[in-house]
Amino acid sequence: MNRDGSLHTTPRRWGGRTWWGLLAAALVVSGITARLGFWQLSRAQQREALHAQEVSRSQLPPLGNADWQPPLPQAEGLQRPVVVTGRWLERYTVYLDNRSLGGQSGFFILTPLQLPEGPVLWVQRGWVARDRVRADYLPPVPTPLGEVRVVGRWVAEPSKLMDLGATAPMPSGFATLRHNIDLNEFRLETGLSIVATVLQTEGSGDGLSREWPRSGSGADKNRAYALQWFALSALSLILFVWFQIWKKKPHG
Repeated sequence: MNRDGSLHTTPRRWGGRTWWGLLAAALVVSGITARLGFWQLSRAQQREALHAQEVSRSQLPPLGNADWQPPLPQAEGLQRPVVVTGRWLERYTVYLDNRSLGGQSGFFILTPLQLPEGPVLWVQRGWVARDRVRADYLPPVPTPLGEVRVVGRWVAEPSKLMDLGATAPMPSGFATLRHNIDLNEFRLETGLSIVATVLQTEGSGDGLSREWPRSGSGADKNRAYALQWFALSALSLILFVWFQIWKKKPHG
């Protein structure tokens, strides 16, 4: 009781409907963001396991001409060495535009390789720089006639960039310059029985660069995302404690 006879009341610091609502919201946000953090950690583990499998396959004996009969499970062959002989199908050479290597813009050069046994391999032969003066100029790439030997590794088809519109066909009806390429659509377009994509790693005399960067697992990116989610989870609880408990608690 106060000196004037009135009842003394203490301001309610917590326990009201609003307080419980804010607590529930903080717990929900914290739980969701923490769950997303753990999901990113699981994705990092999956990426590392997949990368370990690819590294292991890269140590296996190379695939030769006789190893390309279907069925070919790509998931069990990526990054495996390849040594084959065949004949270039030069008329179906494709320049993939806006592809950089070493920080410089240029083209990926892809040419189908016809194996004597029948299957066709889609070979990413190398990279060539764009002409700095004539942006629409396609640098000629020597393509040997007759049988050639190709050394490389089995990879997924080239990554796709933002589609900038329809590709203009060449006078022959075949579009040599393209922004993207889809292997299934290319099979239908050409009628070729392409069974896999090979990244050529050796060769000389054609002016192409083959200093391909080795891809990592990408797990570090997932760990960074996980750290951000965990930080948000902790922050939501810290803010609630600070504003709804600590700030309302009498000090001194």
